[in-house]
Order: sequence, then C-alpha cells, then structure tokens
Amino acid sequence: MIVILSSLNGRDRLVQMLDALLRVRIPPGTRLHVVDNGSEDGTPELLGSFLDRLPLVIHRQPLRGKNRSVNFVLDAVSASLEPSELVVLTDDDILPDPAWLEELEASARAHPDRDVFAGRILAHWPGSDISHLDPVRHHFGILFSLTSGTEGPVKCQLAWGPNMAVRAHVFRSGVRFDPRFGPDGSEGYPMGSETELMERLDAAGHRAWFAERACVRHMIRPSQLGAQSVIKRAFRHGYGVGWRRQRQAGAPGMVICLLKAMKGVCAARLRRALAPSADPLRQDFEEAWALGLARGCLYQVRRARAVTQFGEGSCERRAAVRTPVKD
Repeated sequence: MIVILSSLNGRDRLVQMLDALLRVRIPPGTRLHVVDNGSEDGTPELLGSFLDRLPLVIHRQPLRGKNRSVNFVLDAVSASLEPSELVVLTDDDILPDPAWLEELEASARAHPDRDVFAGRILAHWPGSDISHLDPVRHHFGILFSLTSGTEGPVKCQLAWGPNMAVRAHVFRSGVRFDPRFGPDGSEGYPMGSETELMERLDAAGHRAWFAERACVRHMIRPSQLGAQSVIKRAFRHGYGVGWRRQRQAGAPGMVICLLKAMKGVCAARLRRALAPSADPLRQDFEEAWALGLARGCLYQVRRARAVTQFGEGSCERRAAVRTPVKD
C-alpha cells in the first residue's frame, strides 16, 4: 500500500495531520508519499522532522496543482507497484482514525473484484459557531468534502479526495488525473479533481465499495465558514460540473446546460426579490453555482473548437480500460 497527498503552504494543518498519523496503525510496507507543491511556509522542514517517525517519501513539485502533484508520484512509482496493491489518496487536512488504513486494506482483501474504495469523511469543526450556515446545510458535502454511507457497493463517483483508494493496476495501465481540475493555488479553479477520474472509471466498468469503518475527519478552517468562501466554492463546484457535463455533449447538451444555468440564476434572483430576508446565503449559493455551471459549459465548448495540448491521446486522458489483475 502507498498513500499519496500534496500540500501547498499547508504547514499549520499538515502538522496536525502528521501528528494524527503517528497514532494510525500503518500496515507493514506502507509508504507515505508527500508532495511539497512549492510551499513557502516551512513545509519542507516540517516534513523532514517526521522522517524518523513515519515512512515518508518526500517529493518536490514546483508546478502547482494537486492533480499534477499526484500524477508526479504516480509516474514515478506506479510501474513498481503490485497490480492489486492499494493507492490511497488523501489531503493534507485530515485527521484519520487509528484503524483507517487497516480498514481500507481489509476491504480490498474482502472484495478483490472492486477497484475503487471510498471511505467515510466526517467534519472536524473549528470552535466557531456555524449556525449561520444552516441555509446551506444540505450542501455541506460540496462545501466541506463530507461523505457517509453504509458498507456496500457504490459508484466510483462516491469516492472523494480526502479518503479514497484505487488499485494500482488502474494507474499501471496509464490512467491519470486531469490536471486542469482541482486546487492549483488560484481561487477560480474548477472543482472535481477526483470526480472527473471517477466518472471515467465508472464509464469503463470499474466497480467500487464503500468502506464505512475507514474513517477520517476533515479539518474545517474558520476561513471556510464565511459567506464569501461559501459562495466561491459554490461557483467552483458548478464550474467543474459544467465543464465535465459538456464533454462530448455537443450542441444539444450545451443548450440544456445553459438553460439549466439560466433557470437557476432566475429562480435565485426571483426569490431574492420576493423575499429578500429569507435565506439570502442559500440564494447566493444557488446563483453562484448556476453561474459556475454556465461558465464551465461555455469554457468546454470553446476548448472543443481549439487545438489543445491535452489531447485524447495523452496518458492523463487515456480511456480507463479495466484490465484483469494478475497476482
């Protein structure tokens, strides 16, 4: 088993995660690959201080982007992995349960016909009050990458970034994450860095399992609780959804997408006009999401008309063909 995560100026949260990892029962032979993605906050020194306490392998990737960082590690190590071995993917802001990796490994052993494993993601809230977020509580999954479920088969799309695992043979076949999605140090990136890949794996026939007892807590920062942060995240999520949906959707798909976006914007503005004091955060969230959906759709349409450097023949967009595991 290997674990991959990247960090960009996340020293304050990364130190908490590494401390929590000291309490995790790490299966023998596990390597923790951590990518410093161009940090300027002392992250390299922090990682170095844990080398004698955790099985860390430290990488440095100055080209920013979470997916680029993960691909950087996969390019370096995937060929050396056993086909059925687990590649665990997570973030630098989680607090794992002590049995986290053991539970993922147990699920992989119990379900050899599954290629993707999704774990439970709960919130680790800051001390500040969150009652002002009640109008968008239904969207907490989107806002804070939270997911829960019962043990059993699920779609690959229910495997989310802070807590997921994929069998190595998927990456050995050349499949990679699309670096145009996900965090890259900017505010306007399209969300959905793992979802984009999971949608491809679903389409290719890969099967997933929800490992309920493999649990981590996602550290929610006070800065993520403000109204502006919520609205920006709604826009980024809609942006990613619009971009992904428009792929190969053609003109009819574009019309449907834009009509849905227009309907969302108009509905939010009408509710705001008729009841300006009723759940303004929810109205702003829904309008921002719809505007992001339109932007993502139109951006993909423009891309489809241009010659791109990230063509369908690239290893990162290669069809995620399911190959049999040979032990």
